[in-house]
Amino acid sequence: MDNHRSTPSGASASGGVRAPRQRHRIAVVICPQHSLGSVGLVLDVFRMGNQMPGPHRFELIRVSEDGAPVAHPDGLLAVEGGPERLSEATLVVIPSLWTQGPAAAASHPRVIDALRSLPASIRVVTLCSGVFLLAATGRLDGHVTTTHWMLADDLQARHPAVAVDATLNLAQFEGTDGADGADGTAPQGGWWCSGGSLAGVDACLRAIQALTDRETARQLARMLVTELDRGPQSLYMPPPGWRRHADADIRRLQDQIEADCAVPLSLNDLAERIHVSVRTLQRRFLAATGVSPLQYQQALRLARAQALLEGGRLPVADVAEAVGYADRVAFGRIFKRHTGLTPAAWRLRHAVSGV
Repeated sequence: MDNHRSTPSGASASGGVRAPRQRHRIAVVICPQHSLGSVGLVLDVFRMGNQMPGPHRFELIRVSEDGAPVAHPDGLLAVEGGPERLSEATLVVIPSLWTQGPAAAASHPRVIDALRSLPASIRVVTLCSGVFLLAATGRLDGHVTTTHWMLADDLQARHPAVAVDATLNLAQFEGTDGADGADGTAPQGGWWCSGGSLAGVDACLRAIQALTDRETARQLARMLVTELDRGPQSLYMPPPGWRRHADADIRRLQDQIEADCAVPLSLNDLAERIHVSVRTLQRRFLAATGVSPLQYQQALRLARAQALLEGGRLPVADVAEAVGYADRVAFGRIFKRHTGLTPAAWRLRHAVSGV
């Protein structure tokens, strides 16, 4: 005898009425250039979202350039179809492409065409360098976006119509899903672009919040042991001027500034040391490091201040003075502008345990 009793659709086993299931199809683009960790992260976040209480459920499909399994360096990756299936989705996700974003964009014309022609109701999430595929569609032109700080210059150079801000952990555009705008432009779908690969969790959580509600996203963030709203990517960026270059004179000046970054900077003195004009000094320093001498000194001061706040109990005013700021208020304002946190909040979040 069958002891299994069926429950009518829309009713719970106890007789109560359940909310109808709300299914969201998530299409994940799969390329040979993808980071397997990033692909797995996306799949895990949405699968874990299916464990949350409530009516929302996520159906995952994987999509490749030609609809065939993807020959990835780490093995053959199964897919459920080609670019034509992107239009079936509620949300399209493009995982990180490591440093191979440009190569992926060059080898995936069908995916790019499908992304370009998506209905405005379908939103897109990119993780780290996945943004190179979306940028190739032109949908980011005229908007502020982000990617991993190390890749930002390349993205900006390849797509000058896009405003790339590497300090952002997450950039988003809500889109226009109604009628054509007053300027005659077609409706545009919304998107979220994240910084580094792990910042992709933030983008996925933000998309889940938009598809469900904030409480569901908050509960999922807790399960993932993360925060729903994290600080800017600048919290994790190295000081400006870190990049390698071949200008020996500028390297010597960097060493001098680093030796005591609290000392007020004199551009005339720096220029005299390498026997050039102040104007030439600034041009060469910017070309070599990407920042001006004053910006470089400020970055060093902030990095020192962060270390002092993390590793000791000096009052904030003393930390400010130790790195060259006589005005504690001005120091706090600059610190927050560049890190997203006040000095006291930075200490609280990053304090080194005495254990």
